[in-house]
Amino acid sequence: MPKAAPDLDLLQRWLAGWSLARGLPLPRRDGGGLIVEVGWPQQLRRHVFLDAGPALQACAARIEQTGIYLKAAVDTDTLRRALPARWTIEQARYLMQRSGPMAGRAAPPAGYTLQTSMEHGAHVVRYVDASGRTAAQGGVVFNAGCAVFDRIETMEGHRRQGLASAVMAALDTKAGDAERLLVATEAGRALYASLGWQVLAPYSTAVLAVG
Repeated sequence: MPKAAPDLDLLQRWLAGWSLARGLPLPRRDGGGLIVEVGWPQQLRRHVFLDAGPALQACAARIEQTGIYLKAAVDTDTLRRALPARWTIEQARYLMQRSGPMAGRAAPPAGYTLQTSMEHGAHVVRYVDASGRTAAQGGVVFNAGCAVFDRIETMEGHRRQGLASAVMAALDTKAGDAERLLVATEAGRALYASLGWQVLAPYSTAVLAVG
């Protein structure tokens, strides 16, 4: 199926899942984009835009306080050109989508046990090793017909054994026929692509640096 171009509704579906997984308020429309009041010491608020055009630039011009994040579905070079030098650009990420269930079911390597729980609004799966320590984990949140996959992580010492694929498979069984969205790191993009996910757009972040 051809990938769809992202729009503000799609970004809102992604951001709503991200927020629910952390027990945060749902995003609201603001100034041509979206805003979430995060309220953490290192991240007070995040603004999300489709592009790095006038709406994002006007938002950035009003911000003086540190701990404010700007995000947009553009590459890092585009975001860098749109903002004054006082904004720090973080490493590139990618907005990805899958329209239905993944084919096949990856089994975990021997010696790991699957655990499941609910945390805030997220269904969380963990594979633990023989000592009971978390080796890999991830979550999925359901909202408005969308399954947002979030915080997929394999711990140091347990990588390259197929655990990330096993986590994704375990999460996928919970997602039914819902639209699936996630934001991937550069390292994660290849894994998700191998599981049939498509890149919709780059997803870049700027934060107002201290000083």
